[in-house]
Amino acid sequence: MQGAPTGYGLTRRMFVRAAAVAATSPAARAMPAPQTNALAFQVMRHGTVIGTHAVWFETAGKTLAAHLDCKLRISFGPITVFRYHHKGLERWENGRFAALDTTTDNNGTALSLSARRTPAGIEIRSGGITRVAPAGALPLTHWNQACMSAPLFNPQDGTLLEETAQFQGQDRVMLADGQIVAARHYAMRGAAPIEDWYDAAQTWTALRAHVKDGSVLEYRRT
Repeated sequence: MQGAPTGYGLTRRMFVRAAAVAATSPAARAMPAPQTNALAFQVMRHGTVIGTHAVWFETAGKTLAAHLDCKLRISFGPITVFRYHHKGLERWENGRFAALDTTTDNNGTALSLSARRTPAGIEIRSGGITRVAPAGALPLTHWNQACMSAPLFNPQDGTLLEETAQFQGQDRVMLADGQIVAARHYAMRGAAPIEDWYDAAQTWTALRAHVKDGSVLEYRRT
């Protein structure tokens, strides 16, 4: 999946593209690191914890670094049938997305990506292919609510995404400790349904994704 289911996880199509915005819009320039400077989630499938997803932040002046790490594993008894590890470093400067570097082990398939802001737009290199995304594009790493209102690209392989995000209104979601919190609900519409929730402080709070094997992944913040 991407940056959560990616960004990240069981399918490479679990990334979406929201309505296009200019690079100077408030969404594209948002840099909302949570006050805790870290986010951690349990990843659940059929009610069982199968992994973790963490994002932690470092700031220096007007530079923000977001460290990404998602690990998933599905086993039947002693046999591992699926494993996934996505890690990366996302950098923002002066409130604008600046760069992303990731590596991914998708059940034995190795992927890597490097993205940089250039005068022509966001230059993305992965698998020997170079793409240029619009200047306002963001990686779908989920932690930033700006992902819900920007052109997006897959942080695993650089694919430019075309599905759209729609605001579903206020909702209530469960955290890993059973606490219920209010959150804004967004639904991704397209080939790979994903839903994200953000609390009143615009902090990523939950995720739900339908994956290609028919199961549902749920993120519960710890």
